[in-house]
Amino acid sequence: MIDRPACEPGCSKCVAACKYGAIDLDMKTQEIELEVASVVVATGWKPYDASKLTNMGFSSVPNVINNIMMERLASVSGPTKGKILRPSDQKPVESVVFVQCAGSRDENHLPYCSSICCLGSLKHAKYVLEQNPEAKVHIFYIDIRTPGKYEDFVAKVQAEPNVNMIKGKVAKIIAGKEGGVLVEAEDILKLSKVHLEVDMVVLATGMEPSLKGQAQVAGIKLDEYGFVPMELQQQGIFSAGVAKWPADVNSSIQDSTGAALKAIQTTMGVN
Repeated sequence: MIDRPACEPGCSKCVAACKYGAIDLDMKTQEIELEVASVVVATGWKPYDASKLTNMGFSSVPNVINNIMMERLASVSGPTKGKILRPSDQKPVESVVFVQCAGSRDENHLPYCSSICCLGSLKHAKYVLEQNPEAKVHIFYIDIRTPGKYEDFVAKVQAEPNVNMIKGKVAKIIAGKEGGVLVEAEDILKLSKVHLEVDMVVLATGMEPSLKGQAQVAGIKLDEYGFVPMELQQQGIFSAGVAKWPADVNSSIQDSTGAALKAIQTTMGVN
């Protein structure tokens, strides 16, 4: 599939690069009907729109980003070649706040836990410290949810001397001086307010199923959140990964394997 909006006008380099002659930029859109015995829905997810969190400063306060943007910053194929730099001025990050459950477990946004956010932020904290061991990392959380063997990773991050884990919610994020970010929050365990000025804030935004907001698609039934629960589907329709519920990569792979086997059994007439 060609993403034409991402291409430069008149560009056809992909045609010349494909030695099999498989790319036709003039091909017309067409619909094809298939009769099949089973369908696996593995449509994935999208990050929750952080601009809906009006008190968090996303898209209005420089250097407030979401977890997907943070992952791109840390990637060697990303815009900074893997260097974690402040977006506004490309300054190396010396202090950062991670805001957990940014939109998740919130009746006004996503009422469910998105499963991967805690582990993702802990991983991002390690990224920051690997590049700058003197950096100050603050993680505001409701609960840290990293089941199973991931508990070992939590302990490793907590043991870092420059990691400050604070149980409490962030109330407000505003712009500070010289590109800094001011964070106002609460510390539930100390029964006190917290005021921090840091280089960057990362919002751990939740997961939304890609089908959310779409009416019934090809006979696929969605629940109130846009997921595809198996118990609502007619025979022959199976869901997998985050199409079914929030899940990490390993769980999604295992779930997809099971869905594929069920689809094969249906095709072969095995109950």
